[in-house]
Amino acid sequence: IPRLPQNGAANGKRVGGEHLMAQQRRVSEPELPPLPPGLDAYRPAEVLGSVTLVVEDDIPMRTQLEIDLSDLGYQVRSAGTSDDAMEELQHGRIAAVLLDLVLDDDEAAGLALLRRIREDHPGLPVLVLSAAHASSAAIGRTYALGASSYFVKGQNAMAHVYSDLAARIIEGRQARVGLYHFGRLTFDPQG
Repeated sequence: IPRLPQNGAANGKRVGGEHLMAQQRRVSEPELPPLPPGLDAYRPAEVLGSVTLVVEDDIPMRTQLEIDLSDLGYQVRSAGTSDDAMEELQHGRIAAVLLDLVLDDDEAAGLALLRRIREDHPGLPVLVLSAAHASSAAIGRTYALGASSYFVKGQNAMAHVYSDLAARIIEGRQARVGLYHFGRLTFDPQG
């Protein structure tokens, strides 16, 4: 009578439930597309397809963010103004926001939008991208208004920004609180 090796394999095949479980893991874990060159970012499978809103008034920068995020597997919505951003937030299921703090050459517009996002979507991750001066007072004010992260354009590698985005989306899904507003309809997922 032939003996099975101690690891439970015979002729290179797994026996019992191990083989079935390995097949199920391969089926249930989506294969990630390769990362684009230069974008070596943290990108777990559970963020693929997440809708990210890019709020940026500078068209070349907005276009680059759209391309990068699409290449990383996100669905991207874009807005060039505060009003357009609020419209997207009211009518779409957004997982996170990348917010340019200085909209239309006015930092106050970005801060006002951040305040409105926090009022209507308290658990939504908002990553601030700013070309403005990065004084500790400005950064502190942004965090006090509810920013999830703050990055200065040109001083942070975009792969770091995109990695933080993925982490914030996962974190938000695990402990998202607050109300969802869809026009005149308000939905409370907690009750």
